[in-house]
Amino acid sequence: MPKIIPFNGIRYNSKNISNYICPPYDVISPSQKKELLGRSIYNAVKIELPENYSSAKENFDKWKGEGCLLKEKLPSLYLYEQSFKYKGKKYIRTGFFALLKTEKLGKSIFPHEKTHSGPKIDRFNLLKVTKINTSPIFCLFSDKKNIFYSISNRIKEKKPTSIAKLSETSEKVWAINDMKIINILKKMLDNNKILIADGHHRYETFYKFTKGGYVLTFLSPFNDRGLLILPTHRLLKDITKKEIKNISKYFKTSKDWDFKFYFKKCFIDVKTAKKNKDIPIKYLHSTILKNKEVNYTKDEREAVEKVDSGEFAVAVILKPMDIKDLEFVVKKKILLPQKSTYFYPKVSTGVVFNELD
Repeated sequence: MPKIIPFNGIRYNSKNISNYICPPYDVISPSQKKELLGRSIYNAVKIELPENYSSAKENFDKWKGEGCLLKEKLPSLYLYEQSFKYKGKKYIRTGFFALLKTEKLGKSIFPHEKTHSGPKIDRFNLLKVTKINTSPIFCLFSDKKNIFYSISNRIKEKKPTSIAKLSETSEKVWAINDMKIINILKKMLDNNKILIADGHHRYETFYKFTKGGYVLTFLSPFNDRGLLILPTHRLLKDITKKEIKNISKYFKTSKDWDFKFYFKKCFIDVKTAKKNKDIPIKYLHSTILKNKEVNYTKDEREAVEKVDSGEFAVAVILKPMDIKDLEFVVKKKILLPQKSTYFYPKVSTGVVFNELD
């Protein structure tokens, strides 16, 4: 069964951490990195996406020495809330940080996407040099009895330990060192199945490095009202006439579409055949996208513009994955193609660090 423990987290010595936290490494562009560095010389991007691995370790140790980073006196869990808007609708996603014992995937902790080797090598090297969990794994758990919901509501009545106001989110953190509450949350995960929502590379890297150690993890329930999954659209440089004909072989046109194929100035809305029992995104990759070089974008408008400009031959526009489909993935132990889900927003880096003993 999944096992979590509290930890003496290392946090910024400031109530307002807006200028110190950053997104995880895989979504930081060069221009955004420059902007983050301009906010503060202590911004977590220096640890998360450093110029070199040794500089990350040097900066972290220096910041601790200067008192910019402080270690929690008592073992704690950390309630974490992100408020944000998407298409005019307000969302509040809530979960908590803990240390999760890593294990071979497929027992009580499950992946849902395939991974690339490149990011794993990079994260392994950073971990090897720094001995720090810079950004957390993001996991989902089942909470049908609403145990977490009840506890989090009570904790939110208190003043937060730290806050942040960012361009896309407002964030709050509460340190929890009450062992009664901690034990309830630990027991809540008994006989649970944990799904890695984001951070597959970090999980695999940490498991390889520690051979079963405890990794910094953000856990949120499947039924959290603020859980938002966005699609990542596909782009192909080329597509043959035979492959275009195969679209009608594998899919049927439908207003109730699973995908939209976009050719220059032309959308084709399609749905997978009823007899196909695969998750649509998996079926797409096993047919039309099989053995193809695929590029990705989260912006539908950008996908269309890239086809219209001639940079790409076709775009495949996806729908957001339903949370029920994701729960089905866990139940059936299905592994989806890379970038099948995008949990928005990303969990910030620097809210709390975990230093390996």
